[in-house]
Amino acid sequence: MRLWFIRHGEPDYDTDSLTPLGIEQAELLAERIKSVPFAEVCHSPMGRARQTCEISNRKLGKQAQELPFLKEVEWGNLSGDAYCDESPWSISDRMIKEDHWYPKGEDWRTDPRSCQDRTILDVDKRRKAFDDWMAQHGYVREGQLYRIDKAYDEDVAFFCHGGISCTLVSHLLNIPFWQFIVHYPMDMTAITKINIKGKTGSYTAAEVDFINNYSHLPYEKMTLYED
Repeated sequence: MRLWFIRHGEPDYDTDSLTPLGIEQAELLAERIKSVPFAEVCHSPMGRARQTCEISNRKLGKQAQELPFLKEVEWGNLSGDAYCDESPWSISDRMIKEDHWYPKGEDWRTDPRSCQDRTILDVDKRRKAFDDWMAQHGYVREGQLYRIDKAYDEDVAFFCHGGISCTLVSHLLNIPFWQFIVHYPMDMTAITKINIKGKTGSYTAAEVDFINNYSHLPYEKMTLYED
């Protein structure tokens, strides 16, 4: 099975839709992936990911399905609403700039700056939902590996978000979530492709084909951020 995690184009977060630049980015993405023989095209329930999927699907011509676990991972202090507080990315940036350090391994679960964040519970919940989806497709999680009950030699597209992509890809690769978000950015319309090889009856580990690839975007169409 080949899993394609695709982030949406540049968003207008207030309207949960794509900006004009985001639409252009999505159109360039669509041109890049139009020849991939996806067996399934899936998208997040959120508007910006759904719109990115719709633009690609004009060329792919598939029946897209909405998967609730692809919704952007939630963050923010448990005493408030989702997304009301700093994101894990802004917290990690502050750790690096102010402390010259960030949590190692799974220490982010107990670090005082992140242990009260809803991200911990949501990351675990989404990974469980993803593993349920994988099991339905013949791949059963056992420790660090997947047991292949029935090989599924197909490509699947997930049109989603940066946070949920980090959540699920780090799970597939057995990399602690916090270390992953520090070292592996997910840019607008970037593609991360994970290959899960193996025959029915075998065990396998996920392999990386590429991470955060946005080579379909010319420089002037990229979304650039200030440091």
